[in-house]
Amino acid sequence: MSTLLDRLPARWRAARVLQGGDARWDTAEAVERDGALLLAAPSDHGPSLLVLGDPVAAGRLLTSVVDGRAAHDGPLSRAGFVDRARWLSMVRGTVPTLATLAVLGLEPFSTWDWLAADRSPAPHPGEGAVTRLDPHRDAAAIRACLADANPGTSADPTAHGEAGWWGVPGPDGLRGVVGASLRGGGDVPVSWHLHGLGVRPEARGAGTGSALTTAVLRAGLREGAQFVSLGMYADNDRARRIYTRLGFRTEAELASYGPAGADRPAP
Repeated sequence: MSTLLDRLPARWRAARVLQGGDARWDTAEAVERDGALLLAAPSDHGPSLLVLGDPVAAGRLLTSVVDGRAAHDGPLSRAGFVDRARWLSMVRGTVPTLATLAVLGLEPFSTWDWLAADRSPAPHPGEGAVTRLDPHRDAAAIRACLADANPGTSADPTAHGEAGWWGVPGPDGLRGVVGASLRGGGDVPVSWHLHGLGVRPEARGAGTGSALTTAVLRAGLREGAQFVSLGMYADNDRARRIYTRLGFRTEAELASYGPAGADRPAP
């Protein structure tokens, strides 16, 4: 997101949720108004939208941009809007109107939090079982584990920009896996974003997820990431306790809206 940050006022350049954004936002249209920021990134399936800042101002800004969608010089038009958006994530505390969602072709999907950590965690007793995987050679094993452990993820070990994948081997395949993508652009990525964390049902409750997260957080900071981030569903209290113990802090509270029938977040 380095290209985008160069175009934003200083207050937004300091937001780690933007510093740790992926490359889709580099060409996004940006509108700032009354303490809120709206980004509209073009894609083949309509713009992806991100709205941050003061919740009340964010709601007004989204409504204004959607109401002005027909203007040829408006941000939605410049981002390629035709008849629907691809995805919308916005700060919680305001809810888009039904009319706005109808225009965008979206409906409520999830509430989630964006967390980040910038300090190496204390050693975890299960870290010794975590091994770094080869995203290509081990792709089939990673996908098999994800299909059982985290079927709703859109993470892919062979996707562009992966920092790496880690797993805990077991007698019948991987017991759990996690990946991380490079974020922030430039010659040296600003951060790593943890994704695809999954532990097979029979292996849960033994600290495997904590060990995987600890190992990736430590690896990211050791390899030069300024921070490591992740997203989690807002009602996952058990995961929140684990992440908090490892040093992650909530930096953005968001709600997402996707197309009807969506069963996973847009990649």
